[in-house]
Amino acid sequence: MQSVTKISVHRAPHRKIVLAIAVLLAVAGCTRHEVTVDALLRSKVDALNKASFKARFDDARLSERYARRALAYVDDSLPNYHDGRLRAWNNIANAYLSCAVHDSVYIYADSVLDYAAKSPNREVERALASLLKARTLQRHCDIAGSYQLLYDIEHSGLLDGDENGLLYNLARSEFYITTTTLNYHYRNKSQYQQAELLTEMERQRGRLRCDYGEDMSFNYAVAYGYYALCEDSIHQAQYLAKALDYCFDNFRILNDKDRYNTYHLGNTYQLLGFILWSPKISSDSWDANAGRLDEICRYVRDAFGFDVTDSNLTIGQDVRNPRYTAVQSLAFPFLSEATSLFFLHDDPYQRLGAVVSTGRYCMAHGDTATARLYFNEALIDTTMLGVAPKFEAMLYEGFLTSGCARGNDDVVRWTRKELELLNYIKQNEKADFILQQELNRVRSNNGRFLVLASVLLCLALALLVTLLLLHRRTKALQRETARLQAAKQQDVERIANVETCLSVLRHDITPFISYLQNDHLPDELKREVTGQLIRTFENIKNWTNLSIPSGLQFRCSTVPMQQVFDSVGSSVNNFRGDAVTLTFQPTAVAVRGDRQLLEILLRNLVNNAIQHTAEGSVSVGAEPYADDPRFVCVTVSDTGSGMDEEQLENLFRADRPSGTQNTSQGYGTGFGLILCRYIIKKHDDNTLRGCRIWAESRVGDGSQFHFLVQREEES
Repeated sequence: MQSVTKISVHRAPHRKIVLAIAVLLAVAGCTRHEVTVDALLRSKVDALNKASFKARFDDARLSERYARRALAYVDDSLPNYHDGRLRAWNNIANAYLSCAVHDSVYIYADSVLDYAAKSPNREVERALASLLKARTLQRHCDIAGSYQLLYDIEHSGLLDGDENGLLYNLARSEFYITTTTLNYHYRNKSQYQQAELLTEMERQRGRLRCDYGEDMSFNYAVAYGYYALCEDSIHQAQYLAKALDYCFDNFRILNDKDRYNTYHLGNTYQLLGFILWSPKISSDSWDANAGRLDEICRYVRDAFGFDVTDSNLTIGQDVRNPRYTAVQSLAFPFLSEATSLFFLHDDPYQRLGAVVSTGRYCMAHGDTATARLYFNEALIDTTMLGVAPKFEAMLYEGFLTSGCARGNDDVVRWTRKELELLNYIKQNEKADFILQQELNRVRSNNGRFLVLASVLLCLALALLVTLLLLHRRTKALQRETARLQAAKQQDVERIANVETCLSVLRHDITPFISYLQNDHLPDELKREVTGQLIRTFENIKNWTNLSIPSGLQFRCSTVPMQQVFDSVGSSVNNFRGDAVTLTFQPTAVAVRGDRQLLEILLRNLVNNAIQHTAEGSVSVGAEPYADDPRFVCVTVSDTGSGMDEEQLENLFRADRPSGTQNTSQGYGTGFGLILCRYIIKKHDDNTLRGCRIWAESRVGDGSQFHFLVQREEES
């Protein structure tokens, strides 16, 4: 029993271990089974999504069915396979876009945009959903909404990375295609901006490879962009060549039986029709590309059995129309064939665009009957209505101009509808313009901020060096600037002085000459006139000395006014000595100034006072100025005839000489007064600001002339 018991004790742990191992193996087997099932279901979802993506141009309904089956697998068995769900939603949205069921496009695209769960491809799928919405908004002429989405994608930085997967390449390609479509279909972008975008697209072409369907869409967008650039361009022939080459690339892709697709073939035929129809492309540009066009026509005949020269395809064309050329005659076959191919698909948007384009072409060339046949297709197939305001407005215009109306009610209804659509388009264009301005302002502000930050950083580094250099140069520049300003001022003053001299000289000399030519003039008066003439020429000499650089210079010093009085008193010729008393009041004040100039100034004032005083007295005095003790006021008073207000106003003015012609009182020396003003200005410029000269007078009561010069402080 003991041995049995011992054996039992040893066997019990082994049973537990075996049981645990069995459980673990069972769990591991289930896990492996679940992992295998999960991987299988994911493969099925991925395969269905790929099939849906591949069928997006061939059969939109089939593409939708594949995507819905993929979505059903995710909903039923793979709720955490977020990338599969997002891809299925985008495929369904794309299928609805191909069928012009635009409300459903918004629903599924918004589902992608609002999806919160994290997944590796969530951001790129959201970008693709935004691009689907942007393209749908373009169809409805909501240009502002489309531009906002494209702007957000561009500035998100998502498409600037180095990822090279199919989805990223698809997103980049679709971004360029949608942007280009917005520019050439719904905006009047500048030639430069459009050409810049197309150049960028061609540069990026190598990294945008996705599948042949996307390649054809990309070719179509670039070709259409270059066709739009052909209008009014000096590079028209080169742009036309590029547009034709990209169309030819699509034909080469479509010639592969595994890649043949009626949707892209119709798109390329229609674009060729637009290019051939355009009256803005010159004959010279077509002559330069004649070989390319012939090669394309031969290729589509050999590859697709479409002979554009078939007479059945040009029936009804008005060859008498002066705009109708040999090249434009080829447009109708391409447009007509494109319309037939689009009617094989479920997209009423493309069907509407095709019938409108072909009908408008026929109207432009005078074939109203054929145009009416195409426009009537929209009356028969009403699914075309309500899918594109831009095409619908053209359609209603076609109804009215081609004579589709059966009565006035049709005319009124279609006219009202066309006006509503045109107004809607105009409002959307205005909203887009406002948005562009706002976003451009934001972009400009951001750009300016970055530039400013960079500039400030550079300036901070360069500021120290600049300050050192500026410190060295500042003094030299200041000296040079002062020298140039002084030279300029001297030039200005010299010119003004010459003009003033000539003007005043003519005024002052003329009466002297007239009197000296008078043979009957008394000797005493002749001596007086001669004295006045001598003083005038003395003033001219002094004026000249002050005006020219090499002449009399301003030399500032301390000048006792009594010395000036004594010098002037001894040099003044009191030719009225018997009738006029000249008195200099003793003074002890001293001033800062040029003694020689002060003597000239005072001598002129005293001579002028004697000249205008027939009898009486002339008094000269100097004392501190009561209103401002920094100055000395020198006054010359006389008891002469005085002056009226007009004469006072014209004193010291070169343009209005103040001299009077009065035989009893002599002749005015206007030049002397102007010289006085000039001397005072010299003192004002070189000593204390505030030096000035003025006069006070009243007719019959004499005159007082005052001038202020800087007072010299007593030591």
